[in-house]
Amino acid sequence: MSMGIKDDAALRQVLVENVADTVEWLRGIGVNFLAPLPQPPHRVERLHQVMPTSRAYVVRLHKHLRQLGVDIRVATPVRQLILEDGLMAGVEARGAAGPVIVRSRAGVILASGDIGGDTALMHAYLKTWTDGVEVYNPANTGDGHKMALAIGAAIVPRKDLGFEAAAHVRFVRPKPGLLQKLPPWPAFTCTMVWAMKYAPKAVVRPIMMRFLTTVLGPDAGMFKEGAILVNKRGERIGRGNEAPNILIPQQPEGIAYIVFDQKFAQKFSNWPNFISTAPGVAFAYLQDYRSARPDLFNVGPTIAELAHVAGFDADKLAAAIDDANQDRDDKMKLSAGPFYALGPVKTWVLVAPVGLAVNTKFEVLSTEGKVIPGLYAVGHTGMAGFTMTGHGHGLGWAFTSGRLAAGHAVARSRKRIRDPAIESVG
Repeated sequence: MSMGIKDDAALRQVLVENVADTVEWLRGIGVNFLAPLPQPPHRVERLHQVMPTSRAYVVRLHKHLRQLGVDIRVATPVRQLILEDGLMAGVEARGAAGPVIVRSRAGVILASGDIGGDTALMHAYLKTWTDGVEVYNPANTGDGHKMALAIGAAIVPRKDLGFEAAAHVRFVRPKPGLLQKLPPWPAFTCTMVWAMKYAPKAVVRPIMMRFLTTVLGPDAGMFKEGAILVNKRGERIGRGNEAPNILIPQQPEGIAYIVFDQKFAQKFSNWPNFISTAPGVAFAYLQDYRSARPDLFNVGPTIAELAHVAGFDADKLAAAIDDANQDRDDKMKLSAGPFYALGPVKTWVLVAPVGLAVNTKFEVLSTEGKVIPGLYAVGHTGMAGFTMTGHGHGLGWAFTSGRLAAGHAVARSRKRIRDPAIESVG
């Protein structure tokens, strides 16, 4: 069990034993990290923040593949897997000039992401799925899952997980700025790492927050301490007990705002009350959002003036606050101006926790629990019963599973050359 969620202990052990080597491998191809960093609630500092942004992974991997002579084909979607005599022989794709057959002696590795962009698969494999939730990466339509299913592969359904396991509340993404466009040149990123380590914290923190607040979500403690959720009209959403990630998609444009008063603002400016957990700076407080994400920060000396600034209906916002105050004591009532609204926030499907069944070599398993020889699945395609429970776990899993699966595929290919009879072994 992990955080009360059923998990595949064997796959998690593979990650734990190999992810450090993955980090060093990434460093070896020119990816630089600011690390190790605190990541609440972990006891040990272990988070690695890529520098300058996640774009560095793509740039450095692409350069590495070109150096190896890898044939990268874009606009060539794979349509089906080729299975011959029970063995994976390659894929059939569709290029600009028509069908393309790519044969492989080592096998095929599926790395096509999760199923979040396919409504039918979400309903089929995730309990209590609700339509209308925006997908962070709509291109993840489960193509690898579907092709594997067509040849008898098994999916590990997560009926133990509900809607809330795939849908998370996050602040809306900012418009791309200069920081997101910084080049991932090793010399430049090494300089950034040095500066982040040794520059005064008063200088480093605002810069780190500009990176991190693009992906952070509000902590549940905000609502327990008195903040309320309202929609774009200023109407109250829920009554404090319902999960925001379920309620928000039902609102106009699927957005909401977090409203609170000055007493709350003072409380959430220091430990132990924080707006978000933030890798690298531990926690993000209200002043961090004021400086790093002014597009999310709305404030007015009165309820009516906050409504004007944020675009709410003033009467509806006043009614929402009055409704919240009805059954609260004086300490919890939203009554001390100025008044604030953080948002908008949205519910997103970040990763749908549904993957093909795999063993610890990332070989895909059939519905009968047998290995499909030569077929591998990695990342969110092959997450099986593995559960992502913290910042960076998804990337760690993707890079580690992909790196190890490639090694297993090559080893299998070499074994086939030495002993052709191995093909008959299931």
